[in-house]
Amino acid sequence: MPKEIFILHLSVMERPVRILTSDPDLLATMEEAYAAWRPATRTDGAPITIDLHIIDTDAGLSHRIDVDGPFLSMSGDGIDGWADAGILFATCKVPKYLIGRPGQLAEELTDTLLLFLLTRSGRTPLHAAGIALGNRAILLTGASGSGKSTLTLAAMRRDLRILSDDTVYIQLQPRLRIWGFPRPVHVFPDDAPGFIAATRLRGGKLKAAIPAPFPAEPPVADHPVVVVLERGETIRMDPIEPAIAAAALSRLEPGFDLLARASASAASAIVARGAWRLTLARDPDAAMDALIGRLEHDAMK
Repeated sequence: MPKEIFILHLSVMERPVRILTSDPDLLATMEEAYAAWRPATRTDGAPITIDLHIIDTDAGLSHRIDVDGPFLSMSGDGIDGWADAGILFATCKVPKYLIGRPGQLAEELTDTLLLFLLTRSGRTPLHAAGIALGNRAILLTGASGSGKSTLTLAAMRRDLRILSDDTVYIQLQPRLRIWGFPRPVHVFPDDAPGFIAATRLRGGKLKAAIPAPFPAEPPVADHPVVVVLERGETIRMDPIEPAIAAAALSRLEPGFDLLARASASAASAIVARGAWRLTLARDPDAAMDALIGRLEHDAMK
């Protein structure tokens, strides 16, 4: 007798996504991992399908990811999966011990497949932290160590909505939207006082993983404000040329750098509305006060 197939319908960045599995406990884990994207309401385009299969293994999650054009493959330690952007389909074997661990399952396995397909179907990644201020998306960009994550923590202390601490996703059609992808904020342990956090390696560096506030609705804003960060002795905020901001936004993490042309187009559309440079001193809370104060003052003009 054929196994029953369970289907989870999501709307991720307004793209229809279907999760297929024959294991109801795995489906429940995926429901929790992607709760920000339920229920599936407004969607645009052909559906993305991810087919998951349980395997009984105690091997740890150490695997290799290879990308060849529209095709991604994952292999190692019992992991066997692939995604094809041409047909918007992915499949993967999931170790049984990940059932009931939604964060680990998503961050270390299924996010890779989902984001690969999303970023090749109209949701373009840009290297920036995203903070929502009303319906504005404050996009913080700059070189590694410039202060994106520490400013994100300052925003969390003010109970502002966090879109992302590292990468936002741009929808250009049928209208401009800036999407986040809710996952933990990663900072150096010394920069996370007052936050109880696990640690993990990110890019070969030990980081504290601080859970972002669970979003009650999809993390999205419609009006971008680009802010390029740099270090200095005195806090100040100055307008800058759009080309400078676009260059900062176009620096991408490995894997996403394969989308350089699409990212450059998205960056150009974002910075067309103006951009700023924020010079940080030692106090991220004071820098966040200066940033919000300047934006609110300009909004009143």
